Amino acid sequence: MKYARRTTILKMSALVVSLVAMSFSGCKSGKSATGEKVVTAPTAAPEWVGTRPHNGAYYIGIGTCSKISQPLDYQTIAKKNALNDLASEISVRVQGETFLNSLEVNKNFSEEFISTISTTTDEKIENFEVAGSWENDKEYWTYYRLSKSEYQRQKQEKKNKALSAAYDYYIKATTAEEVANIPAAFVLYMHGLFAMKEFWNEVNEYSTAEGKVYLDNEIYSGLQRITSELMIKPSAAKVVLSSENKYNVDMPIAVSYNNKPVRGITVVYSYVRDNFMKPKNLLTADDGKVIVNVSDVSSTEKSNRLDLKVNIEPLLATDLDKMIQLGLIKNMKPDNKQVPIELITPSFYVVSEEKTYGNPSSAAILASALNSELTKKGMRISNSAGENDYQVSVTSNTTAGGNAQGFVVAYLEMTIKVKSNRTGDIVFQESLGSLKGLQLNAESASMEAYKRGKEKIEQQIVKSILDAIL
Repeated sequence: MKYARRTTILKMSALVVSLVAMSFSGCKSGKSATGEKVVTAPTAAPEWVGTRPHNGAYYIGIGTCSKISQPLDYQTIAKKNALNDLASEISVRVQGETFLNSLEVNKNFSEEFISTISTTTDEKIENFEVAGSWENDKEYWTYYRLSKSEYQRQKQEKKNKALSAAYDYYIKATTAEEVANIPAAFVLYMHGLFAMKEFWNEVNEYSTAEGKVYLDNEIYSGLQRITSELMIKPSAAKVVLSSENKYNVDMPIAVSYNNKPVRGITVVYSYVRDNFMKPKNLLTADDGKVIVNVSDVSSTEKSNRLDLKVNIEPLLATDLDKMIQLGLIKNMKPDNKQVPIELITPSFYVVSEEKTYGNPSSAAILASALNSELTKKGMRISNSAGENDYQVSVTSNTTAGGNAQGFVVAYLEMTIKVKSNRTGDIVFQESLGSLKGLQLNAESASMEAYKRGKEKIEQQIVKSILDAIL
């Protein structure tokens, strides 16, 4: 009896020892009796880590990230890399009768746009699956795959919706175009194109009641048609500026589409002025017209003209990518017109009464300066008091100013008046005094004072006269 009890105790002790041993051997990691950490060997890397798999039924994406360099978000980075890798397999190629191939824009724009599509493809990928993941103490790997047939099905469904939306914009645009509501038509056509932007690199045939069309090309043709058929019509064949209209003309300019006036179109105009003129923009009113003011034109420009151009850039949709829109319209040629400007410069007759210390002078220094400077500015000079537009009268005299440190001082007083022979009005008058001449004798001092008066005429007075007239 005692022997049997002892045998049972020994068996139970052996069982406890065996269980304790099993409990230690079942741990993947832990501490030994000495307190050291026990790390078991990692599982072997799957085949797809070392060799990229190939499967005709799937697009493949594999991403990895270092745990050492990115210890906090290595999983997120690896997943993003796998998604980008998956997207790169869904290649974007421009082939055949696609919209991008048919665009009459520079090659760089097309390539840039294709690159944009490629880099954003990953944002559109849906329903991919995780085919595997693996990690060790240094790196993390993940493996995505996407069914090619499922992707094509989803893509076709999305494309059908996009083309349907684009066609709706197209119908609304053509309706607006028929009533010459060009700003609305332009925006609607642009929205129609952007509705199918994701598929510009593909052939986009669409069935309509009138038959099949390449929808993106059809919409783009609408934009080209609008641009080429917006017509500028000046109200006169030439702008004539003369003293009769005081060298100031308001010219009506009409913009039409299919002989209908168009409101909301920007007209840019410019011509050469004596001072630099930045091109100006005007917006057509309800009657399709703008009023262009022509004044202060350059009197020295031999072939001056009024340049007019339709600017279609303000028609771009404000809620769409402007850079892409600018690329689309880059080679479009809006209407432009050139209207000659004829400046009938005024004729001047200059008379003067120039004195030196109260005595008449035969030199006529100031009258000669006026004639010379007016001629340089393109004005006509008459030698007789017959039919002239303006008569310029000069009166002047020098007076003695005493002596200063052995030099003789003279002062010039002069008055210049310009009278319109058509109205009899004085259109300009200026008096200058105390123009100082300093020389060794009185005559030379007077000449020096007249030289100062001549410089005033050349640098200041003639310009002021023309500013008052032209």
